Amino acid sequence: MFGFNSEASKGFPQRKPFPYFLLFTCLFCTWLVWKSLTPTLPKLSEPPRLYSNPSREDIREPLLRSIQKARSSIFLCMFGLSDGAILKTLHEKIDQEVPVTIYYDAKGSPDLKKVLSGGELHPIHLNGIMHQKILILDDELVFLGSTNFTTSSLKIHDNLLIALASPTVARFLKEKVPHANGYMKTTVGGQSIELWLLPDPKGHALADLKKKIRTARKSVKIALFTLTHPVLINECIEAKKRGVDVTVVLDMHSSLGASANAVEELQRGGVKILTSQGSQLMHHKLLYIDDHTLVTGSANWTKAAFAKNSDCILILHHLNETQKTFMDRLWHSIATTAKPPTIKPSPLHAKKHN
Repeated sequence: MFGFNSEASKGFPQRKPFPYFLLFTCLFCTWLVWKSLTPTLPKLSEPPRLYSNPSREDIREPLLRSIQKARSSIFLCMFGLSDGAILKTLHEKIDQEVPVTIYYDAKGSPDLKKVLSGGELHPIHLNGIMHQKILILDDELVFLGSTNFTTSSLKIHDNLLIALASPTVARFLKEKVPHANGYMKTTVGGQSIELWLLPDPKGHALADLKKKIRTARKSVKIALFTLTHPVLINECIEAKKRGVDVTVVLDMHSSLGASANAVEELQRGGVKILTSQGSQLMHHKLLYIDDHTLVTGSANWTKAAFAKNSDCILILHHLNETQKTFMDRLWHSIATTAKPPTIKPSPLHAKKHN
């Protein structure tokens, strides 16, 4: 009597079950995309983190988020500073009365006094270039690498950015840059790191870089915007002679200009030489040794970088698995999109770049 009458129900439409699995799948995929586009920032107990736009990351995003979170101080030493989003965020922090100190190359950046009025601004005039790219937030979080804070550098050109949380490193940098050179060795999140601040006219930093290359037993992977230093060119050739697998990738534009002589010398020395493709700059300054030691920073491999310019070199030792995976992916992107030089450069086209 009270049973369900299936015949009577035939006249009513059947309700389909809600597609919960499809909803879950969509939400999970959205989370994965958000996670990939929202790089996490390092904490005090963690080793340095790596960011690079060839790895399809928005390297401007962690910078903006970090500046927005700054509460006690912002210290910036930058060759090129013109990105609208970065400038807007810095201006907002000045309005919030967060102390903002900026050292910038007078030729590499526009006059910032109008854009960032209220900040402590120091245009730098040197015989060389104030070429450093260093951001320090709240005397703890440090960003450094090859990335200028320009829209093209952040969004178009190939760059590598390192972030680390260390009051010790922050204090060392704020005491030195941009006017003094120096060296420090410390640990960050249990990882051994070294820092060189250039110029270093006595040649200690150059000697150390040569020593690093000589430790290579299996592979030397180099990606540079500019390579002209004869000592470092020779070290690459000598490593090849020792049986080390040496690959050098140079920016295509530089390979036809400032680095043209280096291309010829490396080719004669049997070193595998590749050049980037496309209109964007391959702006890296990295050396990857035996897949466990990373040397990077703002310094091109030129005489001027070591002897005249304000520059920075960072060495990360004993890369962890996360860092190795990142570098393997980055190197694959660099090497597989590059090609051997198609036109043998002539010394007549090689611009002097000391």
